[in-house]
Amino acid sequence: MDQRDVLAAWEKFVERGALSSDLRSSVAASWQRSKNHRVTVDRARAPLVADAELFRHRSKHASLRHAARCALENSKTFLSDANSIMILTDPTGLIIDTQGDDRVIDAGRTVHLEHGGRWSEADIGTNAIGAAIAESKPVQIRGTEHFCSKVQRWTCAAVPVHDPTDGELLGVVDISGPASTFNPQSLALAVSVGHHVESVLAQSVRQDHEKLLCHFLAKRAQWLSDEYIVLDRRGAILHATERALSALQNNRHGIGGETPTRLLKAIPFDEWPVKLKELLPNASFDLVENETSGIGAIVVLHARRRLPIADRDIQKLKPAFEHRETASLSRPRKDVTPEPQHLDGPLASTTSSFVARDPKVRAIVRQVETAAARKMPILIRGETGTGKEQLARHAHAASGRRGAFVPVNCAALPESLIEAELFGYADGAFTGARRGGATGLVKEADGGTLFLDEIGDMPVALQAVLLRLLDDWTVRPVGGVRTRVDVFLVSATNASLDKAIAEGRFRSDLLYRLNTLEVTMPRLRDRSDFAAIVHHLLGAIDPNCEITPATIAGLAARPWPGNIRQLRNILARFALASADSFIDEVGLEAIICQAPLTTSGSLHDIQRARILVVYAETAGNISETARRLGVSRNTIYRALGQHKPR
Repeated sequence: MDQRDVLAAWEKFVERGALSSDLRSSVAASWQRSKNHRVTVDRARAPLVADAELFRHRSKHASLRHAARCALENSKTFLSDANSIMILTDPTGLIIDTQGDDRVIDAGRTVHLEHGGRWSEADIGTNAIGAAIAESKPVQIRGTEHFCSKVQRWTCAAVPVHDPTDGELLGVVDISGPASTFNPQSLALAVSVGHHVESVLAQSVRQDHEKLLCHFLAKRAQWLSDEYIVLDRRGAILHATERALSALQNNRHGIGGETPTRLLKAIPFDEWPVKLKELLPNASFDLVENETSGIGAIVVLHARRRLPIADRDIQKLKPAFEHRETASLSRPRKDVTPEPQHLDGPLASTTSSFVARDPKVRAIVRQVETAAARKMPILIRGETGTGKEQLARHAHAASGRRGAFVPVNCAALPESLIEAELFGYADGAFTGARRGGATGLVKEADGGTLFLDEIGDMPVALQAVLLRLLDDWTVRPVGGVRTRVDVFLVSATNASLDKAIAEGRFRSDLLYRLNTLEVTMPRLRDRSDFAAIVHHLLGAIDPNCEITPATIAGLAARPWPGNIRQLRNILARFALASADSFIDEVGLEAIICQAPLTTSGSLHDIQRARILVVYAETAGNISETARRLGVSRNTIYRALGQHKPR
């Protein structure tokens, strides 16, 4: 149906309630739902929530916003020419982020297609965001297909974003613009971005699971006589001895029949101890956190006698490092690995948690120690996984400062919350503020070290805030008074800052404040202390695990694009799978071959990775690969870097 026919069908439905059989089924169903919600067609704009409520929603869905950040930032470039904007909503349809053509963003305010606008079908009738939520599938709504007449000036394409572990709806990615900009390919773009966001979320889940299980491995010797359960942040059971699992299931009748996943996922992490105590009153709990949030817990049911770990228990751990967990992961995930807790092996200087037997690294460490003792700002460059944060922690230790080491992921700070996160806020500073206020990350680092990670990806707004801080080292909490702080500053990046400065994405005056000393960590394959790194990592993962020199030599010959982080992951995989704590070439080769293909995370790389997987599954059959993926053979040739035969 063309737009005139759709308009006639809409008028007929509004006047008589009759649905045309020529309408697309998704549109007809949405019109009917809109009518059932008692939405009137003359509703001029979507409801708009207050700033305090928007603040709470954006904070609640920080992980979703972080996963979508790169896609949203990229959209500003390619959507500005298309006269369109990209929108991210929470699972209720409330808009929490927008990016794209500034003119379209301004025009969207007339119908509250902006931050804080509620775009469920119950709020504003048929639209792509609301229909995608209602039908849990990608939807495109064009012009007169909207239910409310004022919104019929728009066209939109939306796709739901789901939790990669349990399929729960997390939000919606939408591409909107004036009706005149309608393009059927907008839906395909929205779907690609939605898949990218889910991939980033899956990587984050994978990383948290591996950190959690590595933490468990490091402490496993303490609980050889006990029963235990390893729970992730969602309450899913990653690993459990049979008796502990049975004890938890037996307690289910006393908690209303709810599973741990539903109970724990719904409550803040700081409330877990109370809830876990309610579930298992005789157990002890080891809560595990990363730099910004809780990632899970180890629940220990203490026994009176030693119970050996059975092989079946070890086998339960393995899937958590492969493509699924024993909990209920409904989708495959990319292989990502956690930052190692220690870089390599013993160091000849300040601390034994950081080895620098390679001459280049030893020279870097000595420079860092000298700068740290003088409180000079340090910038650490290097590829991902080379141990930048571990070097920063070593700098903190070498500085002799008694305050805390406070890491800040600059790329993850939401622009609207930058000052509240860094400087904190006073009690009652705004509606919805935490009782008693919040200290702020800079104040937490007072007397210690502030570690700014991923500075190359920090928003421009954050760069301006940091420049003000570096001018006088005073902070003023939102609604509070200004105070001076004493902070040692260390920064790190794997990005090309020179390129970012040339493109206007990074301020040169900020770089000059951060790099009084600038060092670059070498890649793992360029280091001469590979064996020492392996032994140190194994010592942290499982002190009883042994590895042969021949195996170390075989590992050293590999390229290791993920550097020490990737090496630690492979060793952790084997430590989990090994029954006799002995690593040889055959066993390790099997583990390496099981490791999923990793990608840089860009949409192009994710698509290419998927093509390579199917290409391998079809034994190199180009036509079959194209058929399975629903793309042309030219697309396959381009992904493989081949030329189509003539």
